[in-house]
Amino acid sequence: MSTFYLRTESIKPEDILDLSVMNESDLNILSSLLSPEPCLLEGSRGTGKSFLMRVAELNLERDQPKSIPVYVSFNISSLIDTDDHLQFYHWMLAKSLKALINKLRKNGLVVSKHSSNLLSNDEREREDEIENDLKKIVKDFENSYRGASNVDTDLLPDIEDVKDAIQLICEENGLDRIYFFFDEAAHVFRPEQQRQFFSLYKDLRSPFITCNAAIYPGVTYFGDSFEPLHDCIFKKLERNIKDSDYLTYFQAIVYNQADDKLKVTIDQNKSLFNTLALGCGGNPRMLLKTIQDLPKFRTNEVNSLIKDFYRGKIWTEHTELGEKYKGHQKLIDWGRDFLENEVLSAINKYNESRKEKDLNETSVYFWIHKDSPETVKESLRLLTYTGIIRKIDSSIRATRSELGSRYEVKFGCIIALQANPSNEAIAFFNALSVKKFPEFGKNHSAYRAISDLKKEMKSEENFKESLANMMSKPISVLQLLTHWQKEKLNEAGIETLRDLHNKTESELIEKIYNVGPARARIIKNAANAELLEYLSG
Repeated sequence: MSTFYLRTESIKPEDILDLSVMNESDLNILSSLLSPEPCLLEGSRGTGKSFLMRVAELNLERDQPKSIPVYVSFNISSLIDTDDHLQFYHWMLAKSLKALINKLRKNGLVVSKHSSNLLSNDEREREDEIENDLKKIVKDFENSYRGASNVDTDLLPDIEDVKDAIQLICEENGLDRIYFFFDEAAHVFRPEQQRQFFSLYKDLRSPFITCNAAIYPGVTYFGDSFEPLHDCIFKKLERNIKDSDYLTYFQAIVYNQADDKLKVTIDQNKSLFNTLALGCGGNPRMLLKTIQDLPKFRTNEVNSLIKDFYRGKIWTEHTELGEKYKGHQKLIDWGRDFLENEVLSAINKYNESRKEKDLNETSVYFWIHKDSPETVKESLRLLTYTGIIRKIDSSIRATRSELGSRYEVKFGCIIALQANPSNEAIAFFNALSVKKFPEFGKNHSAYRAISDLKKEMKSEENFKESLANMMSKPISVLQLLTHWQKEKLNEAGIETLRDLHNKTESELIEKIYNVGPARARIIKNAANAELLEYLSG
């Protein structure tokens, strides 16, 4: 099978637009990302948030020469650990300004002495000196997990000076606006970082600045001063399997990366492809991953893969979140038990009963009462983070006119319960009704197991304990590293994630024997990308 790009970070900028596929919903989101208003883009892992922001960045560069897009990733935030109670705010500000100055220099734009003074608290006048100061602050923060708990932030400018400087830069260079694209903007398991990010996000509001950010469904700590409905355009990146163009859209995504042989195979086995496309429930990464793992496009192989992936692997990933983030483990484990033992069982019984009555109705949906315990809602939010379920809507009336939220279970998780998924998927899909769903009231017996859990599970100390535990894991947990790459790292004495993080690029190149600096650097970059993906959950 073809080898696919599973993450945007692996794609060269010049290839992004060639690989992009846009439906009406995507174009609507793209329009919001290109507007002067700040936009928050929410989506589960693997839905394509980073990709869409990269598309927006490239569109701005191509079509709006008076606007400068600046892409900033905060994926290393897990490793920030200092005595500074505003550590995330200061780190994110320094990282954003460093990226801005770098982008201005690449575009040949001028930063005047006055602007430079505003961007430096010690009134430096040279752009390169300011960039070096910012680079040091960013590096000190990002190395803080290795033991340096103090970072000198005295050189960081006041936020009002930052906005004045950006206004001056725009006026002096004939620019209309600076667009910041913040990726991995708020760590789901680190509430304090979420609060500080949204504080910075709002503080940067200006006629010359637009901030766009990608966040996960589990992000709920917006702080005291930020209101998503009032302070930004709020968009959800979701793809409804019932949309009329759903199958052609996902076929186009695959075809943009597939070789000719795979395209012919898919054309000859369209029903099997459609089963896999529906199974992913709107998640491009899951579809690409399942096709990549498929030995052959045959019925038995597709059935086996669907059962293996949607009964096993997808749940393993969710359970691993609890092993990584111990403070959330009970919620995560309960969520899996509740979905597998209560929700899937209820949906399956409902579908079987309709089948026995010869009614052409099926469901992949369930309903939760609005007054259910907060711990239940939090557990469900974590299931939306990993993409196993999707919250469709709120304030839906069910039996006895009670109000609640309606959720969709990943289609693959439901169809994997069938004896022959590939034979039954299309008929099952055609009979889907969003109006049919099992209901779980506010006092359901399954809630008792987590009704007494306290909010302290989200403390910063719990996060740090979890991080220390993760860093002691062997590098074998980094799934996308090849066997050869892991072997070379082991030969260099790198056994754990902590060993990997603590090695600089030059140290690693020196220790990896017989591969040369270029390949050693590739190994280091791939390992770092996988490390940050693993730590982000």
